[in-house]
Amino acid sequence: MNRLSLIALLAVVVAVPVAAQTFPPLVRTPVLTEKLPPGAPVPSVLKGARIVFAPGQPTGRHLHPVSVVGVVTKGSFVIQVEGGAEHIVKAGEPFFEAANVPTIKFDNASKTEPAEIVGFYLTDSDSRPLIEMLDEKH
Repeated sequence: MNRLSLIALLAVVVAVPVAAQTFPPLVRTPVLTEKLPPGAPVPSVLKGARIVFAPGQPTGRHLHPVSVVGVVTKGSFVIQVEGGAEHIVKAGEPFFEAANVPTIKFDNASKTEPAEIVGFYLTDSDSRPLIEMLDEKH
């Protein structure tokens, strides 16, 4: 192949758009809508954390002074807020913990496998505590 032919071939290859493949439009499926509770801090700082639970590990009764939204990234969790029913949240599913609402259970549902969440704290300050452990009610 002579030099002129090589240059012509390269020009054709470069001229063909790399993104010529067409894709279907992105679909946004709603998975969570929650109202922030009255009295919650007005978010100006977003903090994220990955939290890994050992098999069967409970969180214990607690509350967050700020609202928390997140997703289960591995395993599943048994979640129960004060006054509510237990429910299971599985990998890929979202969760929401409203500010100042006690959570009775946020426990790894598996006794044999670890589980993991990524939570995002909607806070107003770098110094505000993100969790407050509460005494267990009997």
